[in-house]
Amino acid sequence: MNSNFIEKKYGRTTKKDRELRYAKTNERIAKILSRLYAGELLSMKELSVEFGVNLRTIQRDVNERLIEFPIKKSGDTFSLKWLEQVETSFTKEEIAVIELLEEMSSKQGMEFYSKAHKLLKKIKSTTYNPFYAKLDMEDIGDKLFITTKLESAIKQKRVVECNYKMADKNYEIEIKPLKIANFEGFWYLIAIDGRNEIVKKYLLRNISNIIIKDETFIVSDELDERVKNAVNVWFDANSKPFEVRLFISNEVAKYFKVKPICKNQSIEGEDSDGSIEVVLKITHEMEIIPIIKYWLPHIRVLEPLWLDEMIKKDLTSYLSN
Repeated sequence: MNSNFIEKKYGRTTKKDRELRYAKTNERIAKILSRLYAGELLSMKELSVEFGVNLRTIQRDVNERLIEFPIKKSGDTFSLKWLEQVETSFTKEEIAVIELLEEMSSKQGMEFYSKAHKLLKKIKSTTYNPFYAKLDMEDIGDKLFITTKLESAIKQKRVVECNYKMADKNYEIEIKPLKIANFEGFWYLIAIDGRNEIVKKYLLRNISNIIIKDETFIVSDELDERVKNAVNVWFDANSKPFEVRLFISNEVAKYFKVKPICKNQSIEGEDSDGSIEVVLKITHEMEIIPIIKYWLPHIRVLEPLWLDEMIKKDLTSYLSN
């Protein structure tokens, strides 16, 4: 008997069929979300015609797949609740924040910006934007739906199953998502590997086919604190933090006062000429070495000595070549 006939008769599907169906569902949900955040009032009947699916599928989208969103339903139509609550008048400070958010969103790529711009346009009343933000960030506009699902899983501390692309191969992984972070312009998901409980960093652009499981997990205060104090992509949440003491000259001290290297940085002393001594904790030497090299000769390592020697060795090697 023909195998295709057997599959159709008994409702069986191949892995390729399931992946295709999942991709179409994700695309449909992403488009619906985009229109909701643009302030549209949507009709389930019209959407079923537009996407070429039956009405039950759209109803399942609204009632199950979008259950985490503040949706207001009225018969066949639905919209976002909170859009009704947005105030039409703003203070100067609030207008400034909105303008800055729009400028920042323009650095996320055109697809993301087109969605954010429609939303911000609805809640701002100014015509002039005095802000310019140079943020060279990776475009994740096409990952908006996946990012939203991950955010939901993080808030609920729910285990996630997904596909991860690495070296042109796709792997099925189970992870415990902790944070979505941007390091040096690239977006990462910081998560615990379900196989070995090791904290890893996954490139957001390589994650697909997300399934949020019912299983929950607990994050210790210590681990949460380590993740929050990450300086850059080199941080290692599996390692015990160690202390670094730096001398910063008066020429650049003001920058480190206004924008600390990390959240746990503290100023331990200040000389009469304005130079300062700061202390911070990191988990990997490469969290701080690039920063020190960038600010040379205005910054110097006081402790630990092995870190100072490592930097001097790098500089000697560079100059000798």
